[in-house]
Amino acid sequence: MEEWDEVEVPKNVKDIFIEMKNTAELMVDLAYSAVLFKEKEMAEEVLELEEYLDILNYNLTVRAVLAARNMKEAEQITSILQMARSIDDISNAAGDLAKMVLEEKLHPLITEVILESEETIGKIVVSPESILVGKTLEELDLATNTGVRIIAIRRGKRWIFDPDEDTKIFPNDILIGRGTRTALDYLKEIARGNIKVMPNE
Repeated sequence: MEEWDEVEVPKNVKDIFIEMKNTAELMVDLAYSAVLFKEKEMAEEVLELEEYLDILNYNLTVRAVLAARNMKEAEQITSILQMARSIDDISNAAGDLAKMVLEEKLHPLITEVILESEETIGKIVVSPESILVGKTLEELDLATNTGVRIIAIRRGKRWIFDPDEDTKIFPNDILIGRGTRTALDYLKEIARGNIKVMPNE
């Protein structure tokens, strides 16, 4: 895809590997969200990230081969490439889920399995009265205080994928979070304005 042609890829094997891992994790979360909420825009984002991960995987392979100076280093690099292949397999599976959403060919069992898992995906609507409003994700530290990690935010018709710690919460934002059912229910109460104090306050 043209938009990835000029993307800046990390310079060393370690950083590329970390970027691959983080990208695959985001792809899985977004794919789950796309399945649960029938969100085609999220599904499209997953497929774009799959192309980015392919670029990362190519660069990892090239740099890893060039880095090997002897048999011992070649053996170590082979292990890294095997792990990278596993990450690529995970990203491909997420991409397959995304394609099913876009083609509207989802089997009901897939949604059922996701909902029955220990951790799941939830949609949280932020009321104007919520204590979340006006604060950044860093200030809220929701992962620590509620057990929910925010993977995307819908603001009107715009999506913010993988929001960073400086992202501020606005009234009527729709948060897509990953966590246990209990954690998600707790955050929903905060978002509705029914709980006025965060655990760390």
